[in-house]
This record gives sequence, structure tokens and C-alpha cells, in this order.
Amino acid sequence: MDIEIQNTRGLSFGSFVAGSGGSVAVSPSGVRSAGGDVWLIPSSEGLAAEFTVSGDAEATYTIQLPGNDFVKLTGPGSDMVINDFTSAPSGAGGQLSAGGSQALTVGGTLNVGSAQAPGDYAGTFSVTVNYN
Repeated sequence: MDIEIQNTRGLSFGSFVAGSGGSVAVSPSGVRSAGGDVWLIPSSEGLAAEFTVSGDAEATYTIQLPGNDFVKLTGPGSDMVINDFTSAPSGAGGQLSAGGSQALTVGGTLNVGSAQAPGDYAGTFSVTVNYN
């Protein structure tokens, strides 16, 4: 059986105030943090992207995440770049269950510009999985 990946939830950095710029990170477990002069709005949460990987029972696989400076979010202001993608499991650590599936979560770091215009920003990224 071929290995497949299906996106079940998008990556969300939640709401924040840009200040003079910095970053917002979301871990694969969904923990959100800010760096530089960016303030998180507590009533808004970040969410890790979620995928379901399926294929041969108990097969191991590798995960390829996007590189730095490749994924951009576009919206009402300047584009923002996502870097430092991370996943759980990571790298070559994926192994499908006896039922032939596994949940994969992905986080990253959003680089926020000085006085970034408020509004909704969106973009897409690809995750590739291959059998070992």
C-alpha cells in the first residue's frame, strides 16, 4: 500500500499585537510563545497543523517539512514568513500503528514585521512523507 498523508487541521498562530516586530511560535503540541516586541492575545490560541499518515501496518517513514524562508502568509499588510518548522514525530521517527495510521502534528515560527497590519493572513505549505 502507498503511504498517504491527509491534512485534518491547519496551522494557526492565533491573534497577537505586532509592536516593533518579532515572532510567534507554535510547537507541534500547540504551545504558543512570542519573541521580540510581539504580544499574544490571551483569548486567542495557536494550533499546530494536524495530519493523518496512513499506509502499511507498522511501517516506518521519514517526514520532510518546508525549508526556511519558503512559506509566506499574505494578507492586508506585508507578507510574513514562516521558519523553523517542527513536527511530532520528527525526521525519520514516524511509525504507523498496527492499524496502519499515525497522527502527525506540525508547528513553526512566524516572523512578524514592525507595526504589521492587523487582519487575516493565509498561506499553504506541504509536508511530504516517504517509507524508509
